[in-house]
Amino acid sequence: MAAQVPPAPALSPEAFLLVFVHHTAPPAGASDPMFGDCERLRVLGRSMLRAAYAAAILNQTHTWSSHSVLQRHLDETLPGFVARWVTAYDWRRKMRAVPLHVNLHDPEETMRIFETYVGAVAAQQPRIPNTAGRMASSAPESRLPRGDDSDVFAWIQTLVDAP
Repeated sequence: MAAQVPPAPALSPEAFLLVFVHHTAPPAGASDPMFGDCERLRVLGRSMLRAAYAAAILNQTHTWSSHSVLQRHLDETLPGFVARWVTAYDWRRKMRAVPLHVNLHDPEETMRIFETYVGAVAAQQPRIPNTAGRMASSAPESRLPRGDDSDVFAWIQTLVDAP
């Protein structure tokens, strides 16, 4: 029996369209106020993915001989990790408005799909309220909520830990 694929975080309908309509397609209208466009989501997702993947790898392996060894490991393994999960989630099949000359199995296209999805997940999470005026107070109700990027980090950790 094949291993079960961990569920990906759900996307709103607006985010789903931005992720799964090819980036070369003309925009359907004005940029979404929450998400912007697919390029904005990809840039956000790239940063979030690399941070979450590094954290997940560091959670698994506690000793690295140097920063450069860790960085080389991350650079070498991230593309395969992304390709594995884009395939497992069958995201290439969900892509729309893909030009005929585009190969969705190209590593750059595969990375773009995953990065944009991660960016959409991060963008739709609730924002931390403006608490600057209350930060000096030590009352429990004035504490900042836990970072809202934890869903991306937890999801990527689950994928890294998957058999």
